[in-house]
Amino acid sequence: MKRWEWLVEPKTGIYQDPDLGCFTEDSIALVHFARIGKSDAVLDLGTGNGVLCLYAETRYGGTYTGVDVDAEQLALARASAERNGQAIRFLTLSAEDAPKELGYGAFSRVLMNPPYFTSGDPGKRGTARHAERSLLSDWCGAAFLALKNGGTLTFCYPAEQLAAAFRTLSDARFAPKRMRLLMSGQRARLALIEAKKLGADGLTVTVEPDRRRIAKETETTGRLV
Repeated sequence: MKRWEWLVEPKTGIYQDPDLGCFTEDSIALVHFARIGKSDAVLDLGTGNGVLCLYAETRYGGTYTGVDVDAEQLALARASAERNGQAIRFLTLSAEDAPKELGYGAFSRVLMNPPYFTSGDPGKRGTARHAERSLLSDWCGAAFLALKNGGTLTFCYPAEQLAAAFRTLSDARFAPKRMRLLMSGQRARLALIEAKKLGADGLTVTVEPDRRRIAKETETTGRLV
């Protein structure tokens, strides 16, 4: 019998399969960083097991759609939504095809934890987590088409690759508006970025030096066999 680990956020149980790759505190940090209102329509590109949608819906409200090409991960996402009574759409769809299928300018917010591991063995999560950096351009292009004018794209990316991320955002006609750096020791490890479609210049940067608070929220509290 297949064993699924399950993790409980406040009011939300999220199923995940270790064989497919479990989400980390980066996803929780991204949701905490996001600004979402109850009236927002939110698209999660590369949703995986749906953690961003599931946790953000609990935290902020709003209407959510998650898309991914991994059917196994989507099965977990749907199981979590059903378990918690959450009306979230999870669709088998690539990020690049999402705007055409779901509607151009149909969303006010886009969330994504994009592929950025450019070396090493991607394992079974390869289609979603192992890609050339050029894929970020494809995902930002999809986000631009899916968002209404003035909508925001919120995502995380390695701090050491920020120059490439900013170039990609500029090419896709996004203006970075907020950024939070997550530290590992004395160095920035990860950047959480909010960018506005067709926005003006003006970036606010903050630093999160202590990740223990976020890590505590992702403590595994049980198993489902």
